[in-house]
Amino acid sequence: MGQLSARVILAGLIAMASLAGCAVNDPGTPREAGSSGPDAVDRPAAAAADRQVAFRIRRDSQLGLNDDGGWAAAVNQPAVVTADQPFRIRFEVEAGDSSEPRRFALQFRRNDGVWQSLEAADFPLPQNLEERRPGASDRDFERDWIILDGSIEDLQRVPEGQTKALRILTQDGSFRAWAATDFDWTPNEFALEFRLPNEGHGRFGLVFEQIGADAYSVIELERSGRARVIRVDGIQRRILAETVVDLPAGEWNELSLELDGPQWTAELHDEVRLQWQAAQRMIAQPRLGIDVAPDGQVDIMTLVIEGEASTPRASIISSTSFENGSATDDLLSQSGLPFAGGSGLSLRSRTPAWSARRGHGEWSVPIVIRRFADQAAMNEAGDRFEFRLIDDLGRPLPATNTASVLLSVPDGHLGGTFVETPMRLGPWQTGTGDLYFIIEPSETWNRMMMLRSSDFGRTWREVDGARRPATGDLEGLASVYVGGRIHVVHQISEQVLYHAFDPGEGVGAWVVRDELIAEPAAPPTQVADLAVRSDGSVVAVYGAGDGLAYAIRSEEGRWSEGIAIPGPLGTVVSGPTVIPGRDDFVHLAYTASNGTAWARRIEPGRGLSDAVLIAETLATEEEDVGALLPLVTLDEGRTVVLIYRTQDGRLHERRSAGDDRWSPPVTVTDRVVVQSPVDSDQVGADAIAIGDAVHVAFIETETGTLFHTFSHGGQWSAPRSLVADANVQWVRGQPIATADGKAAYGIVYDAGSNGGSGLNRFLSIPAGSEPASARP
Repeated sequence: MGQLSARVILAGLIAMASLAGCAVNDPGTPREAGSSGPDAVDRPAAAAADRQVAFRIRRDSQLGLNDDGGWAAAVNQPAVVTADQPFRIRFEVEAGDSSEPRRFALQFRRNDGVWQSLEAADFPLPQNLEERRPGASDRDFERDWIILDGSIEDLQRVPEGQTKALRILTQDGSFRAWAATDFDWTPNEFALEFRLPNEGHGRFGLVFEQIGADAYSVIELERSGRARVIRVDGIQRRILAETVVDLPAGEWNELSLELDGPQWTAELHDEVRLQWQAAQRMIAQPRLGIDVAPDGQVDIMTLVIEGEASTPRASIISSTSFENGSATDDLLSQSGLPFAGGSGLSLRSRTPAWSARRGHGEWSVPIVIRRFADQAAMNEAGDRFEFRLIDDLGRPLPATNTASVLLSVPDGHLGGTFVETPMRLGPWQTGTGDLYFIIEPSETWNRMMMLRSSDFGRTWREVDGARRPATGDLEGLASVYVGGRIHVVHQISEQVLYHAFDPGEGVGAWVVRDELIAEPAAPPTQVADLAVRSDGSVVAVYGAGDGLAYAIRSEEGRWSEGIAIPGPLGTVVSGPTVIPGRDDFVHLAYTASNGTAWARRIEPGRGLSDAVLIAETLATEEEDVGALLPLVTLDEGRTVVLIYRTQDGRLHERRSAGDDRWSPPVTVTDRVVVQSPVDSDQVGADAIAIGDAVHVAFIETETGTLFHTFSHGGQWSAPRSLVADANVQWVRGQPIATADGKAAYGIVYDAGSNGGSGLNRFLSIPAGSEPASARP
């Protein structure tokens, strides 16, 4: 870390250590001797209520749950943790007099701010949360269901192939129950696999909204083929929607419900059947239940509850070394009371029930603090985060010491999410030496952010966030820096947009946002690139249905109509890359789905030149459309260099003097280069020119290693490893100058987020090809 960051964190740790425990101990409480050892402290006598007596920060989150190692600090001492790098907190809790089952949740606060819930949200990819309840579960029914009407005797397991199904069979009375869950996130989608009997009463309901004490919503399904959505309030039943469906008895059926804003949608066998408005006065989060009529029967194979993913500042994540609920050992040994168990949490925001009385337990919680979160919230180096346990009623447990950490941000760390299917992104360097690069803050809040580094890549932060473009869905994006302005073209499904950022003499500002270029038919893959001519006009190329098109922005800011770029008959044309050459010719290359690559020119006053076949051994799957690296020019635009990936995974180059003649193919590397590593439909490689040399950074398929090679006059160097300790998945870069004025290849790469966030990093390679750190 930089010297300033180190001083800030050290000072913060000293202050935290001096204050530890000052505000939570009652000086009048009698104390008795606790356990012995170097970390032992005097413990208060057993209290009437539960209390947290110790914590410890584990830096190495991949160690086993009960391994005694990898700690970041001593017991009850604050620690330094790294942004976007998981760690664990182990809590020790003494039980009071009660033996009633209780569960603990967590809260956190940043820099003495408001305490807020510590949610479960995974890292680096914040996948939608899901809980499955298969009928074959061997768990106790009392743990699976909160029964309102009927009894456990109505539930049984029946063989179904290699597994078991859950059967609900009622007699004289009805059965109604909620699925008991162990999460605190809000579900928005439910799915159920069910079977109705061949005979007898075949009516049951899926309960999905609780509105009041005796008020709820239910979708009722009958073997006769009727489906009705009913809102129940006491004895009142109001039908919201109904239809006729085919529900063959004795066969498995699939039903799903999804809440999108204020509207529910029901699907049977993936076909929309019913839509209606959600209740406006719902007092509880959506949850799932079962309602079976008297003398009724239904079999359930799978019940799924899902919630939408999010990326908060800090969250509980899934563990790579233990399953949720795994039993803990007594590691902290601060309490003198008998050990009464505990567990590790994995992507859950509440502990399992604990019934200890006058004993102590331990809970281990994997946590990440992110550099960027939803809404583009940013955590800074030196931020202090505190964590505490709360009980079932939301009351904080008294704590001898509050668990505390200070955040560090490594040199060269950007965080955030890599823009999907990009062409050029930067980092673009201004005359002052500042670097600019476009990212998204998170996978779940994909808005465009312009990051700036004023120290040659060591630290990065967003600029002009208040006026960032409004359009999200950053799937096809490219930028160029020309004439003191960063021009950006951006394709979403059925729109192509233009933005512009002016670095100016200071931090810079967005000067054009969300300007419409075209509204073409949606392409299979969103792709775009652009070039700026000497007169300031902008040429944008983008996907248009199964083909490509281009439009030109005049100096006055008006876009022309889109002009189609024809490809081989019956193919999908995609993967465009453009670059300006001499005489304001814009060189264009693209791929076709028959495994070919083509080159053209967009010429001032004359439009498209004829297509020239460059290669015909490209791969032909949809994810192979982006088989071309960004075009490169040498000799002040006289020479055009095109590098492409063939079906065998190797990179090759061809060169042109700017006309229709191209040199024979030359192999860039014999290593197999990754294609579409995170569903990007794009080759994992980048190309730039520095002086008379072409530089390529590429990702090896088998290892995920980032390599670098360069060429003088067509002779490629042996590839050198740049990043070997990560599964690299994206890479983009540009020529830059270091603090001492030396030419370098400035690179931003994704160290393996799988499409998530938090692993974007910067490095620079001197033009002589030796790797360098992010420091000048």
